[in-house]
This record gives sequence, C-alpha cells and structure tokens, in this order.
Amino acid sequence: MISKIVKIALLSTLALVVLGKGTLMYLQTQEQVPNNWAGTDTEKKLISEMVDAVIAKQQKEHQPGAVAKRDVHTKSHGTFNATFRIRQDIPESLKVGIFAKKGEYRAQVRFSNGAMSADSYDALPNVRGVAIKLHGVDGKKVLPGDENSSEHDFLLANDVVFFAPGVEDMHKLVNGEMGALIKQNPRVAALLADAVLKLVKNPLTTDYFSQVPYALGAEGNERLAVKYSLTGAASSLFSMPNLFDRHYLRHAAVASLNKGPVTMTFSIQVKQAGESIEDSSKPWTGAHIPVAELIFDKVEGMVAESAGEELSFNPVRALPEHEPLGWPGRVRKEVYPADFKWRSEKNLKN
Repeated sequence: MISKIVKIALLSTLALVVLGKGTLMYLQTQEQVPNNWAGTDTEKKLISEMVDAVIAKQQKEHQPGAVAKRDVHTKSHGTFNATFRIRQDIPESLKVGIFAKKGEYRAQVRFSNGAMSADSYDALPNVRGVAIKLHGVDGKKVLPGDENSSEHDFLLANDVVFFAPGVEDMHKLVNGEMGALIKQNPRVAALLADAVLKLVKNPLTTDYFSQVPYALGAEGNERLAVKYSLTGAASSLFSMPNLFDRHYLRHAAVASLNKGPVTMTFSIQVKQAGESIEDSSKPWTGAHIPVAELIFDKVEGMVAESAGEELSFNPVRALPEHEPLGWPGRVRKEVYPADFKWRSEKNLKN
C-alpha cells in the first residue's frame, strides 16, 4: 500500500515538472459531458423567436441595392490567409480530433467589431472578434446541411466571459429590450461594459477567448469540456494606435503583415470541478495549454474591409468531438444559418 502511494506521488511530481501545474489540474478533471442538443421546449421557443427577430431586423435595416452584411460582427478588420499548425508537445489526453496528431491546416481568419456598421470608428467601445476557418478537415460535421463540409470553424472574442448568462438574457438583447434586461439582471451591464471598454491596438496583438465551452472527445466516451483561447503576438508597450483613423485596426493588422508572417498561439482550457457549462458569464480557472500556432501569411499591399464577406463562420460546423456545449451553441446552430441564408439570397438578387 505504501509503495503504491509513493508511486502515485512520484508520478504526480513528474507530471507537475514535465507538464506544469495547470496541466496536472486538467488531468484530474475528466468527466462525462452530456449531449448538448437537448434544449427545453421553452428554450426552443426563445431561439425560434430570436431567429425571427434577427431576420426582421436585417430586412428593416437593409438598403435596396446595398450588400447584405452580417447581423453581428458586421465590420471586418480584414480576412487573412494563415496556417494552423498543430503542436507536437500536446498532452496525450488532449490529442483528440483536430489535435490528435502533429500536422497543419490552411486557414482563413477574419477579425471584426462585434457591433455597429462597417463604416463606424474603431475607437468606439466595442467587442472585437476573430473567426477561424480551417480547410481540409476530414470527417462528418455537426452542422445540419454541412455534414460533408471539409471546413471547421472557431469563434473567439476579446473578453474571457460571455456577457449573457442565459438564453433568456440573450433573447431580451436580440429583441432590443436592453433596459428591461439590465433592470432584471444588473450584472449584465457590468459584463457588457467590461467587454467593450478595452483598448485594442492591433487585432494581431490582442488575446481572444471562445468564452463558451466545447466538447473534447466523442460522445459516449469519457470526454472533457474545454474552452479555447488565442494569444496575440508580442507588441510594444509604448506604441499607440491612430484613434482618429476610422479603420485603424485593419490598417494596423495589414501594416504588421506587410512586414512578414505573424504567429499567434491557440490554446485549450479544461473545465475544473464545479465550473459551469451553461453559464458562460463566469470565468473558468484552468491553465491555458498551447495546442497549435496560427501563422499568418505575409500580405502585399492593403486588404479590403469587404474581403471574406462571402464566408460563413459557425462553431457548429465542427467535428462531433469538438461540438459546442451549452445554450450559445444551440442558439448559433439556428440563428447563424438563418442569417447567412437571408443575406446570401438578398445578395443574389442585387
């Protein structure tokens, strides 16, 4: 018995030395993650109403003859080509799906503002997002209608948590009931303020987070709940953007890539005991474990804001072992395809 305890202690110490404390934490927190898609009847009704509200808003605001753009993350800071390179030193328990073995995928990466028009000032308070589309990913995808797609999408934003604690809160936001939401849940105001009041100098030097969780592992097997993060490239503490430039974020990203390739680091954070899957307004505490590098190609000249407008990004377009978890995934499964279908059809008529 004593020798067994000593053996376990030695193995734990070795893991701590080799992998780091945060990695040892994740080894202790594997659990069975439930199926994600069984929402309640009430939730399904709210999601259906959100789809209707988004399309109604799009129809109301669209100008005849103009390009129909995304309902959210309308303004792009450029869509760039990159390589998503899987690391060789990933802990064994994280070698699942896309991360199962060392290799690389070509990618398209779109940076964006969460709200306001494509002509708005970047200096105004806003959420900043990044969408990553991998190409050449074999295997069936979760998104209905895109099961045979060779693409796999990730969505991240520059705040650790999601500003809406529950689907009811999101329903109020989508339907323009901000006052009622804040009165009912004052915490949302603080979450929104924290999300939009961040100085962003350059999309490439900014840190991004998936905010909401995803599975890591096949359903029916022991699998983890994880979140993703993307760490920005190093930047000078003394550099300041030209806040008077309406489109300074796109110009900053392009200027960086005109000089040469830029690398960002993609990591996985594993859910710890007691942390929530459904309420993503509360941060997780686990370490961020690097699993890939996102290496941007060098760019020649300027990149237009409209570049990548035809692309559709949806985190439900994913392998089953990376399927979204929690209510945001169930919302995106319905709302994003409806919005893409509407704007695609509208643009075909223009």
